[in-house]
Amino acid sequence: MNNKTVSSLFVLFAIVSIGMTAAPSAFAEHSMNATVENAQGSSTPGCEPDCFIPATVTIGVGGQVTFSNNDAAAHTSTAGTPADGPSGAWDSSLVMMNSAYTTPALDAGEYPYFCMVHPWMTGLVIVEEESHDDHGDEHAEEAEDHSEMEMQTLTAADISIDVADGATAGEQVAIDVTISGEHVNYDIVATQNGETILDESDNHSHDGTGSHTTSALSADASDDSPIDVTVTFQGFGMPGDDKTGPIGLTNTAQAVPEFGAIAAVILAVAIVSIIAVSAKSRLSFMPRI
Repeated sequence: MNNKTVSSLFVLFAIVSIGMTAAPSAFAEHSMNATVENAQGSSTPGCEPDCFIPATVTIGVGGQVTFSNNDAAAHTSTAGTPADGPSGAWDSSLVMMNSAYTTPALDAGEYPYFCMVHPWMTGLVIVEEESHDDHGDEHAEEAEDHSEMEMQTLTAADISIDVADGATAGEQVAIDVTISGEHVNYDIVATQNGETILDESDNHSHDGTGSHTTSALSADASDDSPIDVTVTFQGFGMPGDDKTGPIGLTNTAQAVPEFGAIAAVILAVAIVSIIAVSAKSRLSFMPRI
């Protein structure tokens, strides 16, 4: 191998090495902690926007910021803004020359801060979550949940309406709705004699159940004045998201007097009356032999 070839390979190796060492710095994550200094002469206006150096720092969750006063005047580092005042996240009180103050460990978020003695001095601390590889798994799980939601089917038989019978004038009526599935959305309307006694839209139920109450009835529930209930399915999905399923599917129910109980009472009275008449007249219902 001649000298020219060796020189070319050496140059190529050097270029690759530089690229490999430079790449991590381009993607380096922020430091957990940071130090901010007071600009010289910042006790008088004119240092804006760099009265704190650096004026904006980014750290990780749980990190801290140390404010070092190298100026000739005392300063504070106070979380908040001059317009709204302190936020309570931290307050150094007066930090004298050649002294420092360190914030408590900070949660994720953005923290504007200022000097209470010299309010033109402002800055910003940004606290960011570290990036994790498991974010992809979380998004995959969310996508899977939405896929399962989209696969849910529904028929009118899957919409159950339970209305209390026997309601009288002046009473409110309880109505329970059960729809097969999760994250169901529906509207419900109840009327009596053409009067709307319940009208609730955009109902959302995580487990498919819901309870509602009508306004007071103006008349007893009867064959002539039944309570008519209609439930309209508005899709599977979270509020604000696109909905899936047979949107517009309806089911109805009607509440009338409890004729079963009334009929039982009438039958009992009739039997007692027959027995009493038979005993009094000594009538026999058995044929004579």
